[in-house]
Amino acid sequence: MTTPLPRPKRKKKGEGGGSGTLRADREKAGLTGGQDIHALPPEDGELLELDPETVSPNPMNMRLELRDMDAMIADVGERGVHTPGIVMHTKVFMECYPQWASRVKHPDRTFILGPGHRRHAAALATGRVMPAVLRDDLARDRRVEEELVSENNSRAGLSPIEQALAIDLLRQRVHEDEDRALSFDEVVERAGYTAGTVSKYLALLKLPEEVQQAIHVGDLSMRAGYSLSLLKDTNGKKESPEAHALQLRGWQLMRDDKLSVEAAKNRVVLEGQQQFHAGKSPAAPVAVPEPREESSTQGGEDQAPSGETPKPVTPSGGGEAPQGETAAAPAAVAVIETTDEAHEAAPAASQAAAVDPEVLRKAAADQRDVACRLLLAEERFAKGAESNARLVTVVLNPNEWKQAAAKAHGWLVELKKGPSSKKRPTDYFAAVATSEDSGLMHRAAFAIGLAADEVRAAQPDRAWDARDVAHVQFLATSRASYQLSEWEQQQVELLSRGKQ
Repeated sequence: MTTPLPRPKRKKKGEGGGSGTLRADREKAGLTGGQDIHALPPEDGELLELDPETVSPNPMNMRLELRDMDAMIADVGERGVHTPGIVMHTKVFMECYPQWASRVKHPDRTFILGPGHRRHAAALATGRVMPAVLRDDLARDRRVEEELVSENNSRAGLSPIEQALAIDLLRQRVHEDEDRALSFDEVVERAGYTAGTVSKYLALLKLPEEVQQAIHVGDLSMRAGYSLSLLKDTNGKKESPEAHALQLRGWQLMRDDKLSVEAAKNRVVLEGQQQFHAGKSPAAPVAVPEPREESSTQGGEDQAPSGETPKPVTPSGGGEAPQGETAAAPAAVAVIETTDEAHEAAPAASQAAAVDPEVLRKAAADQRDVACRLLLAEERFAKGAESNARLVTVVLNPNEWKQAAAKAHGWLVELKKGPSSKKRPTDYFAAVATSEDSGLMHRAAFAIGLAADEVRAAQPDRAWDARDVAHVQFLATSRASYQLSEWEQQQVELLSRGKQ
């Protein structure tokens, strides 16, 4: 730089530093005559004004990239760095953290950063000085990890993956007084998050790299990523190549088919069992979800970034069904861990009335009715082939049309789709047919086909057949994200066994 830097600023009297007078400080340091007071080494807690070229980045910094730097560089160029960073002497840091010494980018520089990497980069880019507080005590007490995590908690701009890496760094550190890694409870206490949030962050690091990258760049929310991490292989493993293939397939379905995370997980499970088509029964029973094995991951408040579409259907019980309809099945069969929300949402009446199958059938039908309405509310309610298959079924079974049209009419009017002034189904659908609104006509036709399947599945005192199974499988893999109830799973399993 062309001009000399200001001298390091000394603490004022009473702030834990020097006595506040040059004479007392000289006498304390043994300085005489023309020796400069600034020859004294800086003390912990002193505010320094540093040339950023004398400061090295910290290898513990878990930022994968410095984002939104243009605005910060412009601001620092105009007004300087407002908020001091934290620095340590590089030599002290390397002595206290020998495992990181080889990764220090500039070991020859006097200082190394704690928090403050974006400010340091802006100071470098603009030629401005960087105010910083000296904190060698953080290195000596081995508290650099906590300081970085604490700083991250109070600053925006970090991705969930960067937060997870910072917490994982803290998890790996050795207890300062004992030769052991920190316990989970100690990590929670020092990270400043709830136990549930810490578990969810760490679960993200077990996902495939492609899914982690999607979370990091904002294409996938933390909540959805955590939900995908619950997919396991048949041995109950979440980090095996088979489990990673399932998790990656779930993300691909969300990205390409615009499915919610729950619908994508359902589709993955079905693909892992077998291929199915409308009207054909599955050849394998539906897997019943395992109970949670990590209770800590559900406790606490989720402080993660939001944005994921919430589960649209409250399930009557967690479940998976067999097969898939688009891509080749992975080598393993997925097992989905259920969440606390799913357990809480299971109707208590189902357990109380377990001896009455018709009560269970009615409860399941009520849940499917909700799923059908939610699906019809979507702009992309079904693919063309799915819609056509249901319409063909109704055309070939004209006796079903009247009841199906009545139910579809109720759904569509409630959703404010089409001419709500038409109170009779026949008048409503006649008006739709002459509306010249092709989108509405396709929605109405699909609604009738969907309603025909639903009316049939809800009929009392009849055994389910392949068409009923295809109906619930379609709802499970659609954007409605339907979760089969225990009663529905039993019907699928009974039919499957009968076909073997």
